[in-house]
Amino acid sequence: MAREVTLVDAGLGNLGSVERALLQVGAAVHVTSDSDRVAAARMVVFPGQGAFSAATDAVVDGAMGAALRMVIERGDPFLGICLGMQLMFDRSEENHGHEGLHVLPGLCKRFPQSTGSDATLPRVKIPHMGWNDVQPANEHYYFVHSYYVDAERAEDVMWTASHGEVRFAAAVKRDNVLGCQFHPEKSQRAGLKFLRAFLLGGWT
Repeated sequence: MAREVTLVDAGLGNLGSVERALLQVGAAVHVTSDSDRVAAARMVVFPGQGAFSAATDAVVDGAMGAALRMVIERGDPFLGICLGMQLMFDRSEENHGHEGLHVLPGLCKRFPQSTGSDATLPRVKIPHMGWNDVQPANEHYYFVHSYYVDAERAEDVMWTASHGEVRFAAAVKRDNVLGCQFHPEKSQRAGLKFLRAFLLGGWT
């Protein structure tokens, strides 16, 4: 029997490709924007792309945020993808600062970018876009992001990657909560392997 997964439509995009990837690894996917259905779900995936904004504030402060916290506090498997992972943390500096869900302690920061007048900062392209090596997974995953999670607890960081001089959390894990900064749905074989492991409880 296929494992049922609730895929959250919180108005943050990135639904179609995540749904297709989950179906490909054998999930029975239910897409919903109904916070009551999310609160009752036994396995939740929360994708997102773009920036912290008024839309993310509405999620955090509204019924959907309460539903997500309920799932997590109950101990059911939860996966946050890209912006969905960042929202699990306390706060982001993006767009003058926005609160997260305060599930994991830490801050989302912008990658440093040098200017002509500041040669001390590493010259890196923002956004960080493309394939990158992730350790200790020893796999390559696809990233698109300008902000990264600076996790307060080292033990919450499952995997890391580097962009310029910054080594950042590529995946985080605590109890039933899993997050990935990369896009597994765009990461071909490695991404499907990651989603299949989540579906089968391989990260618990």
